Amino acid sequence: MRVIAGSARGVYLSSVKGRSTRPIPDRIKGSLFNILADVIPGGGVLDLFAGTGAMGIEALSRGAKSCVFVENDGSAIQVIKKNLEATRLQDKALVLKFDVFEIVPYLVKKNIEADLVLASPPYPLLEQSSYRNKILILFSSLCSRYIVQPEGIMILQHRKKDREMSLDDFSLELFDTRIYGDTQLSFFKNTGKRDGSL
Repeated sequence: MRVIAGSARGVYLSSVKGRSTRPIPDRIKGSLFNILADVIPGGGVLDLFAGTGAMGIEALSRGAKSCVFVENDGSAIQVIKKNLEATRLQDKALVLKFDVFEIVPYLVKKNIEADLVLASPPYPLLEQSSYRNKILILFSSLCSRYIVQPEGIMILQHRKKDREMSLDDFSLELFDTRIYGDTQLSFFKNTGKRDGSL
């Protein structure tokens, strides 16, 4: 696992043992960040379920102005910090040990804003429709509390088979999907309705 492009290109990242999520393969990560080439530079990033921090670090390497890493696993937090030091990107990063579903009030209090949200929840949990709805509630809340900017993008990494998500009750639009083998990336944006809360 390495940084693909930008200031930290080629730097290998440490991994976390025994986690239920698998790191996004380089080819998928490269494709995603090519899609986001016009979004990343100068933008604020929120990396949820950050794991090793690979996604947020890739964004920082490619010119994001800042990234907030949110992870609830203590071992993963240490790996994120180690990887930030290895890439010399720690000055642009904030690493938070938090339950992702409890992070919104903190972000509001600290006036943290994001142009891009990257979310890679544990795959086994995403098999449950109730958990997928919980993710959508979180995304909607990030919009309603003005953490995600009006033109912001939220990306959910999940298995292709776990793609059935009803947006009827959320202020979200699924505007793009990309499928790579068993992995799907779903791209959401805010519809403008401010009706989510956490």
